[in-house]
Amino acid sequence: MREYVEQTWGAWRADNPDHFDAQIHQIVQYGRDDIGCVALVDEPGALVLKTLYILPSYQRRGIGAVLMQQIIELAAARRAPIQLRVLRVNPARRFYERYGFVITHSTKERHFMAREVDLFSKPNGG
Repeated sequence: MREYVEQTWGAWRADNPDHFDAQIHQIVQYGRDDIGCVALVDEPGALVLKTLYILPSYQRRGIGAVLMQQIIELAAARRAPIQLRVLRVNPARRFYERYGFVITHSTKERHFMAREVDLFSKPNGG
């Protein structure tokens, strides 16, 4: 993310306490290796995907796809839309679009995206 933060704001501040809330983040592991983190917050009216990070060396292996499918299944079970935000310069936007997310609005720095509830799907894909 550092690259995208620097492209957007010109500087990286690792000491900013707003960057990481340990109470809502879960470490993603591949085997015994810590390879990323995910943070999903159940807010009134929506599940909010705050973070879905996979280390670059583990990207393009289907790990993000598995995590996203689990998030979508959880949202379907709860009949809740999923919301997220992504930096404009981050190519992850295309990943989210493949899973049905659409841009709801944008700022100079970010796109805000949502995936509406599919009232006809079942949580297990049936």
